[in-house]
Amino acid sequence: MFHYIFDIIKESGGPAVFGYITSRTLIAFVSSFFVTLIIGRPIIIQLYKKGFRSFERTYGDINSQSKKGTPVMGGILMFITGIGNAVLWCDLSNPFIIILIFSAIWFGVFGGIDDYLKIKNKNPDSGLSRGVKFSIQILFGVALAVFVLNTSISPLPPNIADGMQVPFYKGILFNSGFITFLWIVFIIVYSANAVNFADGMDGLAVVPSIFTFIVIGVFSYIIGNFVHAQHLLFHFIPGSGEIAVFCGAIVGSALGFLWFNSHPAEVFMGDMGSLFLGGTMGTAAVLIRQEIIFIIAGAIFAIEITSTFIQENLGFRNYRRILYRAPLHHHFHHQGMAESKIATRFWIISAIMAALAIITIKFR
Repeated sequence: MFHYIFDIIKESGGPAVFGYITSRTLIAFVSSFFVTLIIGRPIIIQLYKKGFRSFERTYGDINSQSKKGTPVMGGILMFITGIGNAVLWCDLSNPFIIILIFSAIWFGVFGGIDDYLKIKNKNPDSGLSRGVKFSIQILFGVALAVFVLNTSISPLPPNIADGMQVPFYKGILFNSGFITFLWIVFIIVYSANAVNFADGMDGLAVVPSIFTFIVIGVFSYIIGNFVHAQHLLFHFIPGSGEIAVFCGAIVGSALGFLWFNSHPAEVFMGDMGSLFLGGTMGTAAVLIRQEIIFIIAGAIFAIEITSTFIQENLGFRNYRRILYRAPLHHHFHHQGMAESKIATRFWIISAIMAALAIITIKFR
């Protein structure tokens, strides 16, 4: 919205600084953060009054009953401020922004429905079934794959849409259309579920999400700028730089949410928050064809979902658990490590992996 106002000001001889992608990214970040702080407390109070409160499980020796009654569905904070500021500061005629806003609404709404069903039935296992969740994710993944690979509607150049840029490699690895199609669907399902599995401790999922969105934003800006892309040997994708503004809005809303979600949490993001974050970051990574970088930057998510897969598919089948609990953060909690220490160490790992992802820009 403001993008058009700045264009009018620029054409009238006014300052052009506010029309730059970098300026709008920072403005979107700051405004999203402060709006989240302003509306956060009233929304948390309303969630509590309306009965949107957690029903905590007890995992054997891990007792989480102290968290019982904490407002859930706090992802609505990021949903409102993230999408709201993206609408305000992004170029809404940009096809990348349109698909990102659609993905945010898609995953946020279905995540909210899942949270609502759990609260309504007063049972953390009574939300959307696993089959329904996978169907929702796969359906969006299929739609995104068609959007990216169909040359008549795709905003990506044909030589890039069906390829993949690999870290430390200057060229593009090309796939067949069918392999690329399946890969895109996999990334969407992976990203949505990986963040969901990581959401089990105060601040544990939101901080790695912030680092990952920052990395995606940096790559989007470089790939969307012809000069920078050419200098750094990336393949230029016109218009993709606008994704950085969207990422700025999401990072600001996530940081604002952390203000309330840091230990001891005053609110939990719920599936509305985890699916919203996971779905949008996976979509953004696909749109700039940097899925490998996304996996590196979000290594914590990969570790969490892999630990659960190993436990469920290898541990139980051999009648012997490989980990005490899964996902991995529960394993460390079971061993007696404090929740705040686990979350902080996971944040440190996320920062290191995000830095490694950024380093790949030059070492290629």
